[in-house]
Amino acid sequence: MSAPVLPISVSFAAAANRIAGVVRRTPLEATDLGSQLGGDVDLRLKLECLQETGSFKVRGAWNQLSQLTPEQRAAGVVTTSSGNHGRALAWAARRAGVPATICMPADAYPNKIEACRALGADVRLGETRTGTDAIAAELAAAGMTLIHPYDDPRTIEGAGTVGREIAEDWSDVEAVVLPIGGGGLISGSALALRDMLGEDVRIIGVEPAGAPTMTRALEASEPVTLEEISTTVQGLCPPNVGEINRQIVERNVDAVVLVEDLEVFDAQRVLVNELGHTVEPAGAATLAAWRSGRLAEPLAGLANVALIVSGGNPAPDQLAEIRGGRA
Repeated sequence: MSAPVLPISVSFAAAANRIAGVVRRTPLEATDLGSQLGGDVDLRLKLECLQETGSFKVRGAWNQLSQLTPEQRAAGVVTTSSGNHGRALAWAARRAGVPATICMPADAYPNKIEACRALGADVRLGETRTGTDAIAAELAAAGMTLIHPYDDPRTIEGAGTVGREIAEDWSDVEAVVLPIGGGGLISGSALALRDMLGEDVRIIGVEPAGAPTMTRALEASEPVTLEEISTTVQGLCPPNVGEINRQIVERNVDAVVLVEDLEVFDAQRVLVNELGHTVEPAGAATLAAWRSGRLAEPLAGLANVALIVSGGNPAPDQLAEIRGGRA
């Protein structure tokens, strides 16, 4: 078993110890979805939609907050987020007694903006994601600690505990499929899976065709800022991926596939109406890739497959439409 390629120094065991008792160890749920397309696959769902604050993001947020110096705690933390990372950081900051400012684009889901405020965070809205990043950068330059949502070793380390838990709970897993936004979840989990299971486990990323940030970054061998983002799947559409994340994915992930928005909404409908889970569109991306057949080639011959359901914070009106049978 060879070691994973590490452009950063991380310890997923240490991160797991930090988050234990604070962050939930989410279930790896067996389903019959693996046989629905005529195959014979044991398909299981890692339900991060049941996590504290409704997404995996709290893992990285708490891993970050738990390592702040006294001076950093006093100065407070700041981040940019379209929702889930901001909510997770606001939750972690309140628990740790640390002031938090969450910079969000004005078109973020209103329920996610209000969730951050309800947790005591100071929310600053920017007209665009670029403008939002600029606000956070100014606050960081003034002394606050920037908690990056994906391009930071401590965030990656916390997110990687998802992959670590899968390896611990299902040592026979042959493939893990993860959604990609900025790349924190897949980069951390890929390193953790390689560390525990070696090269035999296949790791596949999924991102929206309307925001192919990782695909473009891999093609260019550097992060590419998208000039146009057409997907409506919030949570998987930052303007670019992180450079650390790109390097890890390039060296440790077997394939990245693209899915269309309608396929994502269709998969969300299955998760919500057939399996009874409250899932946002981003959390359904991996199942969308499975149902679309785009995983047939990268998963050929494999029988034990885990899909990450990354988040459970849909906009209320969008969830009502899904429950009503409309995408």
